[in-house]
Amino acid sequence: MTETIVKLTSTDFDEAIAHLSVVFNDSNFAQLVPALYEPTDRHMGCNLAVRRSGRIAAIVGVFPIDWVVGGTRLKLAGIGGVSVHPDFRGQGLMRLLMDAAMTEIERAGYHAACLGGNRRRYGHWGFEKAGVEAAFVVTANSLEHLDRSTLIAGHDPFHIEPAADSDLPAMHALSCRRPIHCTRASESFPRHLRNWRRQPLVLHSSGSRVAGYACFDPQDASCVDCCFENDAALRSFLAIQTAAAGRPLRMFVPFIRDQQFAHLEALADDSSLIESGNWRIYDWPAVLGALLRVKHAATPLAPGSCTVRIAEARRPGAPATSDSVTFRMSADRDVSCHLCDDPPDIETDGVRLLRALASPLPSDLPRTASPLAQWRPLPLMIPMQDRI
Repeated sequence: MTETIVKLTSTDFDEAIAHLSVVFNDSNFAQLVPALYEPTDRHMGCNLAVRRSGRIAAIVGVFPIDWVVGGTRLKLAGIGGVSVHPDFRGQGLMRLLMDAAMTEIERAGYHAACLGGNRRRYGHWGFEKAGVEAAFVVTANSLEHLDRSTLIAGHDPFHIEPAADSDLPAMHALSCRRPIHCTRASESFPRHLRNWRRQPLVLHSSGSRVAGYACFDPQDASCVDCCFENDAALRSFLAIQTAAAGRPLRMFVPFIRDQQFAHLEALADDSSLIESGNWRIYDWPAVLGALLRVKHAATPLAPGSCTVRIAEARRPGAPATSDSVTFRMSADRDVSCHLCDDPPDIETDGVRLLRALASPLPSDLPRTASPLAQWRPLPLMIPMQDRI
């Protein structure tokens, strides 16, 4: 049977949300990720679908993300809403739509793609569970030793309130200061803050100036999108919100040893590294170069270089028949990652390289690739409020 794949439109919004709500057992899927699902052709056109007997039987969404890594803007495809209605499972519809989505991603020239879900399932399309993010557990005991004078800035006490419309411009500016972030249009920024039913909380000074914010999940007392103007603001948020929640806070931040990371590392009672999702890289030099530069800016990398050849990877700009790409990664005062024709120090495939460079698990890199072992793990991630 030849299936017709269509792109949804604004007129399909209600039916699509009903379908997704059934598949994901959610009362209203549009409220779960409001930044992605709106009744407009632009938003709904990101969704590929198959209909059976006039009904939506399956959906796969490909959502374009403007991914900013340091000073580099990258084109990232977020795959989400992968769903087959219970009435139509076992008929190959997910594979059909995922194949179509991958073709669309390759044709559009994305630098990388990411999605959540089962590692083994999406490994069929070249994805690997990777990315690194740090989770810090901060308790009341963590903060006992702090001098209370460190919890104010210029003798100006802080307090926490739910985000108001008047706070949004300052919050947006803080969000864009992060070393790794995704561009959020001003009009969609409030919806991003409420993705995954989190609550945006603002740290105000006594004069109602925005000194920081985080998106809080009352279900597990986790905080993501943690953006604070200085160390005093971060410490004050931790002290106030830990007391308000009445239990430990879990603070999620990129694995970049910047000032915020260092303070959380010093204060936390516990910490762990977690994988950020399933990833596939298309433009290796662009993505790895950007990640290397971000990490080098926070903590200078050990000097060295390594030439890598990836089998079955398409060289940027090369014809579809090309089956490998070779690039050189180097670090000294500056870092670089560029295409080359040098003999490789290591030859591998994309899945193994991704696991070796950007996973919290131990790597199996050979001695010829010793610089990579010193540089890993790279901070491959997008903020949780931008995840699909």
